Amino acid sequence: MLVAVTGATGFLGQHVVSDLLRNGHSVRGWTRRNDPPQLEGVDWVQGELDNRRSIEQLVSGCDAVVHTALAREGDSFMSVPEKPLDYIQTNLMGSISLLETACSQAVDRFVFVSSGAVHQNVVDGIPLDEQHPLRPGSLYGACKASMETMVHAYGSSGRLIVATLRPVSIYGVEDPVEDSKWYELIQSVARGESVQAEGGGKVVHVADVAAAISTLLATDQAISGETYNCCDRFFSEHEVAERVMAITGARAKILGEPKSSGREMSSAKLESLGFQFGGVSRLDETIRQLVREL
Repeated sequence: MLVAVTGATGFLGQHVVSDLLRNGHSVRGWTRRNDPPQLEGVDWVQGELDNRRSIEQLVSGCDAVVHTALAREGDSFMSVPEKPLDYIQTNLMGSISLLETACSQAVDRFVFVSSGAVHQNVVDGIPLDEQHPLRPGSLYGACKASMETMVHAYGSSGRLIVATLRPVSIYGVEDPVEDSKWYELIQSVARGESVQAEGGGKVVHVADVAAAISTLLATDQAISGETYNCCDRFFSEHEVAERVMAITGARAKILGEPKSSGREMSSAKLESLGFQFGGVSRLDETIRQLVREL
C-alpha cells in the first residue's frame, strides 16, 4: 500500500513513516524541508496545507492518507497566532482540501490525527470518552475539533473511509533530545539532585500513536466517521522521578505532592480493535534512552 503522510518530518510523522515501512508499505512524505532524509521506500513531495497543487501531488495515486501536519507559529501548539484568520484558513481549510482531494482521487482510507486539546474544558459528570462534547480552549484545539466534525461528515456520508485518532500529550525521545518531555526532570534525578515534581498529565508514547494509526489503516472493522481516543495513562512527575531512581539507583530528593490524575480518558474503543498500549515499559525505555544522554 502507498500511504501519503503529511508532516512526515515532524516528531510524530517520522515515527509514522518508520512504522509504515516496517509493516511493508511504501510512503509518500509531505514536507516543507528542502533536505528531507533519504529513506528507502519513501518518496518526498515538498508542500504545505495552503498549496492546492502540492496537495494533489501528494495524494495522487495513493491508497491511503495519514494527516499529522499542522502549520503553526512558535514552538508551542497552544501559542496564540499573530494572524488567527490565516491560521484557521491554512489549517482548517487546508485540511478540508486534503479530505476533498482524497475523495476525488478515490483514496481507500484516510486517518486524521487530532488532539486531546479538543477537551480542554471537561464537562462534569460526563465520561471522558469519544461521546464527550468537544470544548476546546485554544485556536489549535478549535481547528482540531472542527476538523473532527468534517471527518465525521465525510465518513458518515460514505464518500470516504476516514477516521480520527485523538492522542493526548505525546512523549518520547525527540531531536534535539533536550526537547523531550521530562528531559530536565529525568536528568536531574539521574544526577541525584533535588527536584520539584508537582506536575503530571495524560500521555501516550509516540511509537504507540504510530502503531495506532497503522491499526486504523489495517482493521477490517467499520471505522468510517469514527473517532478513537489514544491515551495510555496518567503519569505524574513524581512517578516519573521514582521510575528514574528505580532504573538508575540514583538517590534524588523528590519535593512536592504527587499530582492526581483527575478525569480518566477512556481508550477502550481503540483497544476494541486489538490495540495495546506500551504502558510503564514504554516510559522505562524512554527514561533509559534519556539517561544515556548524561
